[in-house]
Formats: sequence, C-alpha cells, structure tokens
Amino acid sequence: MHVSSWRTTYSGLLPEDFLESLSATHYAERWKRVIADGSSRVYVAENDGEIVGFASGGRERAGETGYEGELYAIYVLDSAQRRGLGRELVRSAVAGLRELGLDDMIIWVLRDNSHARAFYERLGGVYVRTQPITIGPVTLEEVSYGWRRLDDVRY
Repeated sequence: MHVSSWRTTYSGLLPEDFLESLSATHYAERWKRVIADGSSRVYVAENDGEIVGFASGGRERAGETGYEGELYAIYVLDSAQRRGLGRELVRSAVAGLRELGLDDMIIWVLRDNSHARAFYERLGGVYVRTQPITIGPVTLEEVSYGWRRLDDVRY
C-alpha cells in the first residue's frame, strides 16, 4: 500500500524510474521495525479487509522549534480518496499524539503536492516554513504546516 500510494501521489513530482524502483519488501521490513519499536503510532484505513490508507506520527524528529509532535505520513490510495478516510486517519493520529503526551503537531509535504497542501490547510494547518529535501535522485522543496494546539485541527 505504501509503495502503491507513493507511485500515484508522486507521479509527475518524482522521476518515474525512481518510483518504479521502490520495493514493497523493503517497506514491509521498515514498517515491521517501526511498529515493533513502539515509539510512534501507526493507523490504517481498511475497505473490505484491504488496507487502503495509513497514517503515522510521534515525537517531532528534526528539532523543529515550537513543535513536539509530528504527523510523519498519511497516504490514502487514489481509489479510496474523498470518502473521509484522510480526516479519520488524522483524527486517529492526533489521538495517538495525545497518548504520547504531545499537544501540537507539524507535518511536511512537497511544495508541489497541491492536493495534500489544500487538505492540510482545510484541517487548519498554518504554514511554518519551506526547506529543501532530497528524495532519490532529485532535490525538491517541502513545506511544513503546523498546529500549535491539537484542539485546533479541524476535521
């Protein structure tokens, strides 16, 4: 699901040969380690027993001033979008951040991913800053959105 969602989400933003090189086996191993570690929270959305989306979050990872919590990732397959699953995944991730004793949240998104940026803006995310990010063979810009209080997230 992770690889499939990357291939559709980032088509046109990242080189196609890079997207095709992504390995489901590699990501499965990575997710096993993340879940076993227990320091973050991972949530999935299902449709007829099939995982169609996921979100993960935990403590902010890069030392961003003013934020202790971070929504690390949220992806929903194209075929399952616009059904409210993204909002429900964010709601679950926010609950997980609260379980960890965190009161705020930041998320990073590619600058050119206009659909995701609009989603975070509808949720009440406020622009924080932009920075370069290297993904595979390319360097792009990513934008962060923040919520100073988790109560400010608008579902």
